[in-house]
Amino acid sequence: MGDARFVERAPAEGDETLRQVIPYVVLFHDGCVFTNARNRAGNEARLHGLRSVGVGGHVNPGDLPGGLGQLKAAPRDALAAAGRRELAEEVVGLPSETPLEWLGFIFDDDAAVSRVHLGVVFGATVDPTAVRLSDEGRMADGRFTPIAELAGPPLEQYEGWSRIVIGHVAARAR
Repeated sequence: MGDARFVERAPAEGDETLRQVIPYVVLFHDGCVFTNARNRAGNEARLHGLRSVGVGGHVNPGDLPGGLGQLKAAPRDALAAAGRRELAEEVVGLPSETPLEWLGFIFDDDAAVSRVHLGVVFGATVDPTAVRLSDEGRMADGRFTPIAELAGPPLEQYEGWSRIVIGHVAARAR
């Protein structure tokens, strides 16, 4: 944690010596996972046109009013708060204090976009009637998909992190 720092996003996206921490929240309901399509309005061009099972984004300085020391003192709480902020930006209708369960990390070197990010995966069980994508237009076609359908073809329609999560979620559901 000693060398953790905030850096400008644009240069960090191309610098594989850095890993940007991304809270990545998976929404569950009754054997289903919320999925969405990433469109061209999103910031990450490398993910345009792919489906996702996670809602997430970068940790911002405003997520840590106590500075990076807050992250060191209570990493799960700090990252969950950043995940809830991302949820509030992307999904409207969920309670602001939606409980998040830490599920694990994603450390993937298979794609350029993954080599500059570290996923901190959380899960939340939600009321599907409360989940609606925001009008900002970065994501589209949001829907709950049965876990059994996710694990089958065509898996290539999903971004790399989603493929990893789908494998774990499907194994856990068996």
